[in-house]
Amino acid sequence: MRSILVSACLLAILVGCGGGGSAGPIFLPPPVDLGLVPANAPTTFTVEVVNPYTAPAGVTFVTSAPGLGVSSSLPVQVPASGRVDVDVALSPGIPGAYSGSVTFRVDAGSQASDQTTAVTANAEAATASVSTSAIDFGSVAPGEVADRFVTFTNTSGVSTVTISSASVPGPAYALLAPTLPASVPPGSEAVLQVRYAPDSLDTADGTLTLGTNAANGPFRVALRASGIGGQEVITFEDVLFDGSGDTPVLTFDVPSDAISFMIEGSTGASTELGLRLLTGPGGKVYENESLSGAYVWAIQPGIFTAQVPNTDRNDVQLVPGGGTYRMRLLRWSGNSSSVDVRVIIERRPDAATRNLATLDLNVFLAAGIAPTAATAESDGTLQTVLSTVDSILSQQGIQIGDIDYYDVTDTRFDDVSFSEFGDLLEESARADEVRLNLFFVRTAIGGGILGVSPALGGPALNGTSLSGVMSLYSTNNPAFIGLVAAHEIGHFLGLAHTVEQTGSHDDITDTLECPSSGTNALCTTQGGGYLMHWQAVGGTDLSNGQGLVVRGHPHMGPRAGGANALQAKPTAAPRVPIPADAPQHWCATCRAMHGVRLK
Repeated sequence: MRSILVSACLLAILVGCGGGGSAGPIFLPPPVDLGLVPANAPTTFTVEVVNPYTAPAGVTFVTSAPGLGVSSSLPVQVPASGRVDVDVALSPGIPGAYSGSVTFRVDAGSQASDQTTAVTANAEAATASVSTSAIDFGSVAPGEVADRFVTFTNTSGVSTVTISSASVPGPAYALLAPTLPASVPPGSEAVLQVRYAPDSLDTADGTLTLGTNAANGPFRVALRASGIGGQEVITFEDVLFDGSGDTPVLTFDVPSDAISFMIEGSTGASTELGLRLLTGPGGKVYENESLSGAYVWAIQPGIFTAQVPNTDRNDVQLVPGGGTYRMRLLRWSGNSSSVDVRVIIERRPDAATRNLATLDLNVFLAAGIAPTAATAESDGTLQTVLSTVDSILSQQGIQIGDIDYYDVTDTRFDDVSFSEFGDLLEESARADEVRLNLFFVRTAIGGGILGVSPALGGPALNGTSLSGVMSLYSTNNPAFIGLVAAHEIGHFLGLAHTVEQTGSHDDITDTLECPSSGTNALCTTQGGGYLMHWQAVGGTDLSNGQGLVVRGHPHMGPRAGGANALQAKPTAAPRVPIPADAPQHWCATCRAMHGVRLK
């Protein structure tokens, strides 16, 4: 409130009294200059009304110019020769120079007069600014949150700016602070906290709009978020086989940002399943009714998986732009009447996120080896094994993410035979999360084998006889154990041996066709340096074509880059020394074991 003081030396003069009274003294109020005031908010000040008479007088409001209003309660009695402060508020409404007046009547009965006070001011338009015109949240996966901050500044000299409303583009965005409405004093700032919490894989660009009383508002901030992708699952439950042992045609839509999809059929029995038909948008044929299509798949008992693409060949890639796919499964053998089918779609929004991936692990530790779930994180040997796996995978943009550790207390799984292998993998039912399950044992398959994966492209399931991979564990050469584990993980994620003992080669076009043993003109290094050679020759290389396949597996999660905990620990050399006593048939996984049709 502004006080207007009236000097006692102001003149009282004899003039005719307003309202028809007799001549007498009247008071001449001085003008009021309020200076800079807000245009759209009231400025309250006081006007002193003087009783110039020798008798008590009543003060009443007479009139005022637009924008001026009296907030004191009138009429009010004033003693003889007394005075009273009356509260007046100026609300100019528009910026610029203001000029007006307010008039009060002083009535002493036989005498009365009007006192008019001239009021001038310079009305200011409220103004504000924001620190940025755009926020880029970058890559955010569903279930994650990202917060960004914007500074809102009141650039006015005397006007308070009120943020009254905020609109955001959909439920993925929210303004967490400040609570609205929020008043920002002149020259002050407010920090806006904007959150992006996507619940889908779609991008969500839009605009944050702030409603205020500032003349240069509303304020708009562009919001951008690309996401890093994630997984979409389409389910078909209890799909019946017909008399020929085929399912009906099932259709599903694949979005344009998909990098792969896996068809997963489960009968929960020993029934062998295969792929009868798979076509894509525009009539593209992967597999036809006569089973002579270009796509390569394996007959699998109980649980069938088919990932597209499972090679870098151009003829079996996804159709650009997405669209509708059609499929049928076939009952190759067995008598199951129905099958549960899932289509697991991996989605990534752009080229950068397509070349990065995170692989979370459930690590199971046999009772007969040194590390336990309680000591695993501090066990240097085990961490070297895992960091070796991480180092090998990192050449294709893949890093080990979160790891959960579990003890396998049943001692019959210390030394695992073929007949016990499936039972061991079923121990994965105890895991809290569905991840790639990595089992370390004292002896694998009688000691003549170092590791095994039950499938080429295993299912994204826990608790089945196909749910994970097994590697022996030894403290003597942890980098070599990491190589074994990485090799078996490669199988589970969809990679065949680059060459088999028979001389047959994989379906990846950018892996050299090395001989089954030794070297040749193409492969001057034994095994070509590849991780997936059938022999343990120390190779760790993964080609770009192999990286394309493994990043598309459902166990692979999206990531935005950056380091992980394992990268601070010892890593493998480019080639891992192989112990002299390592068996030639180090890997029990090969295509011939699983009835793969070679095209």
